[in-house]
Amino acid sequence: MPIDQRPRPAVWPTSRPALLWVVTFLAAGSGCAKNEYAPPPPPEVTVATPVEKTLRRTLSFTGTTSPIERVEIRARVSGFVDRADFVDGSDVKAGDLLYVIDPRPFEAKVRQAEASQQLAEARLESANAEVVRARSEANNAEAQLARGERAAQGGAVTEGELDDLRTARDAAFAAGHAAQAMVASAEAEIAAAKAQVEQTRLDLGYTQVVTPIDGRVGESLVDVGNLVGTSEPTHLTTVVRYDPIYAYFTISEAQLLKWIGDKQAGDAVDNPARQATGNFPLQLSLGNEEGYPHDGVLDYADLSVDQSSGTFLVRGRFENPERTIPPGAFVRIRAELEEKPAMLVDERAVGRDQGGAYVLVVVEQDGKQVVDRRNVTLGESHEGMQVIETGLQPSERVVVNGLQRARPGAVVRPRVAAAQTAAGAPGDQTPGDPMPGDPAAGEHEAGEQDAGESAPQPAAQ
Repeated sequence: MPIDQRPRPAVWPTSRPALLWVVTFLAAGSGCAKNEYAPPPPPEVTVATPVEKTLRRTLSFTGTTSPIERVEIRARVSGFVDRADFVDGSDVKAGDLLYVIDPRPFEAKVRQAEASQQLAEARLESANAEVVRARSEANNAEAQLARGERAAQGGAVTEGELDDLRTARDAAFAAGHAAQAMVASAEAEIAAAKAQVEQTRLDLGYTQVVTPIDGRVGESLVDVGNLVGTSEPTHLTTVVRYDPIYAYFTISEAQLLKWIGDKQAGDAVDNPARQATGNFPLQLSLGNEEGYPHDGVLDYADLSVDQSSGTFLVRGRFENPERTIPPGAFVRIRAELEEKPAMLVDERAVGRDQGGAYVLVVVEQDGKQVVDRRNVTLGESHEGMQVIETGLQPSERVVVNGLQRARPGAVVRPRVAAAQTAAGAPGDQTPGDPMPGDPAAGEHEAGEQDAGESAPQPAAQ
């Protein structure tokens, strides 16, 4: 039987469940066409205008302390150490005894030198007596020659006898000169003997090893009984004085120029006489201290900038009566310069990246509040605030909170900082009020409804 190949008309389902499914689908499609996407409101950030105030400028440095005096105590004579008369780390005064080196060999040398001096003095006495005797004999020979010459005129003395008298006179004078030379030699021996006595007494004194300065003595480097000073002066211990104490630090060329720009500091750097008077103050702080509790003065400034490092060496002197500042410590040093107008922002507002330091500000563009970046030059910090040298205008609104929600070019809702830590004057706005031109102003006003009224809810779709 042949199959019917004619097309048949489409048959729509006529059952009730199928019709309900089709109606629901069409209704849903109609609803989706009316529900448009509503973007979220711009993120909220806190802004504040910079503070303008007069500050005393400061420069901060890091440095190291050094004792004002440091003496290595060394053995100046050779011998065995008899005793050590100090405790390691104790305070000492100039002249205090530290070590005793066996003095007996040096006492013997002193006695020997004194004996040599006495012998030289005896030789001098003998030489002086010889001079007297030679002078007497010379006078006698001169008188005999005179008598012989008178007798020769009468023929009583021959010419040969006169020659003998002349020879005797010359010999007497020569003996006198020899006696005088013996005196000079004896005097030289006495001088050498006295020098030897002085040297041996000096060496004997060196057996008493004392500290030449007030300070604190370090660890003893030799024990009693050791032989010291055989080939070179043996290092026994060290005494340091660190009241007052020095602090050395370097400043960069830029800091130096800023420093010299301050007349008081510039005079102190350039004028050694002013450095000596200590008129330029410095403050010092240890790593565990708050603020700068130690006062000092500029003590020394190097002659020129170090070309290899581009830095300038200076030194401060600080009183240290309690010895709370140890030598060799890393310290923070502050120099106060002249007062100058400054512009400050909250430290939280300052960001840093490869481009340098920057702050984010909110500007109005086409009726919108847009974030923009300002590259800035930073000064010193002051009580949680950061001095801005260049790159920012006093009237600009700086983002101080919500930085993670702000990026250059983004639209935001700025609000004035509640405790305007970076603002000069909050004006008539109350904390939390939107800034002028804020698109959220209407929302803010709408939110100030009676407490009994409910906030409007979005209509159910």
